[in-house]
Amino acid sequence: MTFALTRRLGWLLWIAVLTSFLAIWVYPVSNQITRSVGIVLVLSTWLGLIALVWRIRWIRLALFGIIGLVACFLIAPMPAWVDAKTLRLDYLSGLRHYEGVTYYWGGESFKGIDCSGLIRRGLIDSAFCRGIRSFSPSLARYALWLWWHDCAASDLGQGNLQMTVHVLDTPSINALDHSTILPGDLAVTVGGVHIMAYLGSNTWIEADPGAGRVITVSAPCETNAWFCQPMKIMRWSILQP
Repeated sequence: MTFALTRRLGWLLWIAVLTSFLAIWVYPVSNQITRSVGIVLVLSTWLGLIALVWRIRWIRLALFGIIGLVACFLIAPMPAWVDAKTLRLDYLSGLRHYEGVTYYWGGESFKGIDCSGLIRRGLIDSAFCRGIRSFSPSLARYALWLWWHDCAASDLGQGNLQMTVHVLDTPSINALDHSTILPGDLAVTVGGVHIMAYLGSNTWIEADPGAGRVITVSAPCETNAWFCQPMKIMRWSILQP
């Protein structure tokens, strides 16, 4: 009776931890606190499940095996990076997946996203998926590193942590010679308030607080205030040709 009660309490506690993780997951804002709590909850959920099914040998071994495989993949020293051109195409596709998503300050998911969240999330998603598909641990590690190191538009505009490199300055997107930049390049307002990404063919994608969602805009555009402001054109270091 005591064992059955303890086991039932264990499952209730596990469900509570899992529910807490799901609550963090659906919460659109991503910051150091939510990421740290999320990691703790994931580990607690997984280790708690192992403890609860410990008596069932094959499940226990399978759960440990999954941990081992993931760890071995992430620490494997090779192969090297996927070429920048392939990753750039993946990045453009990753950005477009968020088109129409609601603008939410601090957001970085399909539940809500802001301007820098869109720019980051597009690369995090595409780098991680490409890393898995091409069996490139270094690319998957890069995606996780970028996910962990939060950065605002101003950080990307300043090249913090060598995430980005400066390409050129322009008085505005409307005045920009688009033949001088590449798809995937970023435009950051001089004050670091807003950021958008170039999709090619004079088209940009942004999480626009005014529109309240992620939109694509073709240049020149006199009705979009961001297209009339001085900008720094930046490029993700990993997308350097």
